[in-house]
Amino acid sequence: MSAQYVQPSDLHLIIRQHMAAHGHDGLFMASLDHSPTEQLAGADWHTTALILSAGMEHAGLANAIARVANPRTKMLAKWSRSNRHYRRRFCDSFFSALAEHRALVFAISAEEKTISAAEAHFIEQLGATHHYNRRVSGERERVALGPFINAETRETHVVELPSNQAPMALFIAHFLRRIHQQMYAGLVAPDGSGGGMLTWNFLADKPPGGAEKPFDQALTMLLGLEDWRGSLRWGYFLCSDQVETDLLADNVAGLLNEAMRYPNRYFIGNAPSNSAGLFYWERWGMPAASSLIA
Repeated sequence: MSAQYVQPSDLHLIIRQHMAAHGHDGLFMASLDHSPTEQLAGADWHTTALILSAGMEHAGLANAIARVANPRTKMLAKWSRSNRHYRRRFCDSFFSALAEHRALVFAISAEEKTISAAEAHFIEQLGATHHYNRRVSGERERVALGPFINAETRETHVVELPSNQAPMALFIAHFLRRIHQQMYAGLVAPDGSGGGMLTWNFLADKPPGGAEKPFDQALTMLLGLEDWRGSLRWGYFLCSDQVETDLLADNVAGLLNEAMRYPNRYFIGNAPSNSAGLFYWERWGMPAASSLIA
């Protein structure tokens, strides 16, 4: 897997080649995690990692990496609690293991100030221009997201989020829906045939606050917006960072976020050719942005 720089708008071309070579169809299991947190809290960088596989092959990927990164327990550790030796071994084994497992890894790292500056862009792109309002409640600023209409029950619903959490919900949802659109375009043949429906079934990290709390509700609504390309079915673990696929997403997000903060600490983007896996990483800074695919 050789590394190259691509435009995000051309991602579907790389995906098309990869999916055709490895026989992917339109149904995937998805893992998702973020580093350091799902709110704007003064961090330099925020990273979201999305990992997809058709038959839970990324569980095998996690276990293969764990045998190298943590030879004593052969289990992945939470990135924030791991030592530098574990982190180095994880990075060194990630791409070689990905080369042997049919998993697709998509990630985005963005400066916190870039996420804040792009808030209006996310709102417009997600079709939420008339459904996103800031208001002051006491001494705190909050964001009202909605009303959204449940397609089955026709009920309307509004979610209120802290003002430092709402832009992150938009940032994450925008990235996921954009990758979903690029993957759908990759499923369609150059002559327009093929396609079908593209469905992602999420088993993500436990959302901030837990089940049915505002952040969970906001992502559920934003990811559940009607889309003729297919659906993003939002689900998550009740406990945080205990399952290998969940820990894999946690580790990838942690590694890439640390790599942005300390550019010379890790080498990212090196793997054998003819890889079974796919790795794509966007980096948004001010003013420049870059995308690496391997």
